[in-house]
Amino acid sequence: MRTTVKTKIWITVLTVVLLFTSFILFYVPMVQGRYLLNNFNKEVQNFAHTVALGVRIAMTEQNFEGVQMAMDFVRDDPQLRYISLLQVDTVWNANHAAFKLNRTIFKSFPDKAAVDVRAVSNDSTVVKRSAFATPAMNGEILLAFATDEIVQAKKQIRLASLFFSALVLGIGGAIGLWLARNISVPVLALRNAAYKVGEGDLTQRVETRTNDEIAELGTAFNKMVDDLAVARREVDERTKELLIEKQKTEELLVDLQKTLADLKETQEQLIRQEKLASIGQLTKGIVDRMLNPLNYINNFSQLAVDLLREVKDVLEQEKDHFTEDTYADVTDLLQLIEANLTKVGEHGGSASRIVKGMEKLLKERSSEFIPTDINALIENSLNMALQEARAEYKGLTIKVITDFDNTDQQVSVLPYEIRSVIMNLVNNAVYSIYEKSLRVNAYTPELFIKTRFSSEGLEVRVKDNGKGISETEVKQLFSPFFTTKPTAKGTGLGLFLSQDIIKMHRGNITVDTQEGEYTEFNIMLPLNA
Repeated sequence: MRTTVKTKIWITVLTVVLLFTSFILFYVPMVQGRYLLNNFNKEVQNFAHTVALGVRIAMTEQNFEGVQMAMDFVRDDPQLRYISLLQVDTVWNANHAAFKLNRTIFKSFPDKAAVDVRAVSNDSTVVKRSAFATPAMNGEILLAFATDEIVQAKKQIRLASLFFSALVLGIGGAIGLWLARNISVPVLALRNAAYKVGEGDLTQRVETRTNDEIAELGTAFNKMVDDLAVARREVDERTKELLIEKQKTEELLVDLQKTLADLKETQEQLIRQEKLASIGQLTKGIVDRMLNPLNYINNFSQLAVDLLREVKDVLEQEKDHFTEDTYADVTDLLQLIEANLTKVGEHGGSASRIVKGMEKLLKERSSEFIPTDINALIENSLNMALQEARAEYKGLTIKVITDFDNTDQQVSVLPYEIRSVIMNLVNNAVYSIYEKSLRVNAYTPELFIKTRFSSEGLEVRVKDNGKGISETEVKQLFSPFFTTKPTAKGTGLGLFLSQDIIKMHRGNITVDTQEGEYTEFNIMLPLNA
């Protein structure tokens, strides 16, 4: 089917007009409606935070009238469906390894409102929550607001869009008519002249009455007819074809070279992976063989220390049988032996930890990424790490501040590996805080953990106000077997393994620190690993 220029002009104009009309008719109302709904969501969330703050203050002061006053803050709002005060209890399983939150309605308005503690927002209702914690109870404020005003505003936006769509459609029709009349006629004349030139009539000319691109096209056509040279044109065209073929051949050669380079690189990677696998098997065998002798060293050094202490006790009882100088020499010798054996035990224990760390390094990790509530996982890991810290650093009190993103979004991760990363970072932070607390008197230990979702992915920050890390140490921080801790406490594999786990998730981990002031680790993870 042949399509004329006039038809194409009409199709183009109508397409542009319809696209613009569709934009005004559908996209603009959608964006405006979304903007209104987002603002309404923020407003309801602010109401929830305000009521939760008032309830928390009132509950802390045991002012139950204040609780009612806080809830009355929104009761006169005509869009209010219901407001409910929920009591939130944490229920742990038998081995205290996992928990769930149990929500119970404590107070609601209106009293007869049907409140669903698991309610979420829908087209007719916006539901928002705000948690609070007091010595008396942990709870949430649950707010539900109707979206009637938003629906009415959307209708008004739709009517305005219909009006402007009709206006644009009329203007587009007028423009299409004018363009068809001023372009189609000159183009048809140019077409007829071109047909005759193709038949061999080189006397054809087109008249140019306007001063636009159509007139320029007619002038160019006339000049082309005057300068036409068939032989030269064929030579030029053939030359051009040869150049194009040459360029295609060169591009093909480049593609072949790149393919060969890629194949070579893939082959080298496969060979390197095989070598690493062989080295890993050999190292695993060495690790297994080293653990037994190291255990013997640790056990016998401790046993020898105990025996030396018994000898010292016996020597103390029988010191009357020795001269004073002999007694002093023997005592000094026993103390020296005990100190040496203690050092042997410390370094043996350090070697054992390093070997066990190497065993973790060689251990085959899970490959199944599971959609996980990252906030719950981090909070659980934080509690486990703090439990260990309280047992090791007795008397150390740390102010823990958490700022978790409330976005209801799960991230595909390896849960066990991410838990080990968080626990390692928290353990390092607690050690840094403990070291600073031994040297600084007026000091309030603080540990801050934050999560944020963005278009780039999930951001996790772990910050402490401990002793910090020097510039020299930062350069080697993620190197294997490098540690800022004493020999008896660190293996130098924690951050190396953590970095390896984060890379498995296609993320990255960085550190920002100032010696004597703070250390902050920043983890970025993609939303789908």
